[in-house]
Amino acid sequence: MEQSSTGRPLRIALGGDWMATRGAVLSDTTGAQSLRTLLASADFAFVNLEVAAAGWQGHPVRDPWGSTLGAGTHILDDLRDAGISMVSCANNHALDMGSQGLLAQLRELAARGIAAAGAGPDLTSARMPVYVDRPAGSAALIACTASFAQGQEAAPAGLQLPGRPGISPLRHRQVLEVTAEQLATLRTIDRETGLAAGRAGIVAMIGSDPWDEDADPFPFLGGFFRAGSSPGQETSVEEQDLAAILPWVREARHRSDLTVVSVHSHESGSGPLAPAEFLRGFARAAIDAGADIVVGHGPHRLRGIEVHRGRPIFYSLGNLVSQIELTERLPAEDYAKVPSSRPLTPFSFFNARSLADTRGFAAHREYWETVVPVVTTAAPEREDGRHRPALVELHPVTLGFGLPTHRRGRPGRALPADGHRILKELAELSSGYGTTVEICETEDGPVGRLVLD
Repeated sequence: MEQSSTGRPLRIALGGDWMATRGAVLSDTTGAQSLRTLLASADFAFVNLEVAAAGWQGHPVRDPWGSTLGAGTHILDDLRDAGISMVSCANNHALDMGSQGLLAQLRELAARGIAAAGAGPDLTSARMPVYVDRPAGSAALIACTASFAQGQEAAPAGLQLPGRPGISPLRHRQVLEVTAEQLATLRTIDRETGLAAGRAGIVAMIGSDPWDEDADPFPFLGGFFRAGSSPGQETSVEEQDLAAILPWVREARHRSDLTVVSVHSHESGSGPLAPAEFLRGFARAAIDAGADIVVGHGPHRLRGIEVHRGRPIFYSLGNLVSQIELTERLPAEDYAKVPSSRPLTPFSFFNARSLADTRGFAAHREYWETVVPVVTTAAPEREDGRHRPALVELHPVTLGFGLPTHRRGRPGRALPADGHRILKELAELSSGYGTTVEICETEDGPVGRLVLD
């Protein structure tokens, strides 16, 4: 690739969810060490840090997502040693040890020279980009999450009180379309069960009933319903959050060579492999505002890749490290989620929850394989001095599906047969967006190449 007098091409490696709880996640196998070289040789390397790695500082928060995911601060050393230079902390496990745990983790990351975006002591801090500077250029990261529990979103500082620590939220609205007959039934239930009458106090305070029978969409038990030709759903980003995030994307575009937007989302569209409609709209809006790459994660498995204006959108990169079952400490509320006549230990909790690895993540291969994209830019364009993605290579990775609990979840380059299968499946997922993935043979095994034009 021809170099310009204003600089050389930049390389960034991208990973999905990094859920390390024990350490030494890159073993001494050839595949793991090859992956380490791949990450460390890039100018920048990114993952979603989905664990509260603060040495159990703070207090556990009731977790609606399955179990509390905490770890000692030593697991952050693995990030640094693997060459990870930037992480997102905007996800549904960031506050598993409360705001004290979140702030402690942010301090620990800073002490190791790892830039962390998407969370902070107040909303402005959580929204702002973080920057990583290298001799060859700079990269910016903006991060947000659509999946979080109420109260985990950061709040702005006021005149009398400080802001609330938390994550950068990407809220969305879902409207469920039902038939006219189904909608009429919901309105009847609302009226005849006494729900409508029970809102009399609210109506008296605000002077009107926003849930009356003419409301469109009609709010019912926390959901919004509208009559349509056939049942379905429609989701859209809350304009308030979009208006708060995009200015920081534009800001980063003018202050870095490469701008990355990270978004965490468990929400799905027509099926588990399809991103929600609001997520697709947000990703394209981020690129329109100046992002060079949008990297998604959350469902713990691969989703397809879309190319918008010559820039890649990775709707989910799955898991890069998955040691959930090796969590060393759990709160009493987690233990209470599984029936037992005797005191539980962490192993017995996870073993009971998975029915001895016969259900959940452990039973399905797709949660234990992924790709690590490496995006190489063209040399800076003379008119604005910015780098543009020119080459995207997709390196298949496996995490030890079928191995014992204490050995699986640690990544390494996939063997050729698995690599071909992973890339073919990803190519099929991406074809629905009009995206082409070519599979090439290299000395390290099969590698996918994304067609950006």
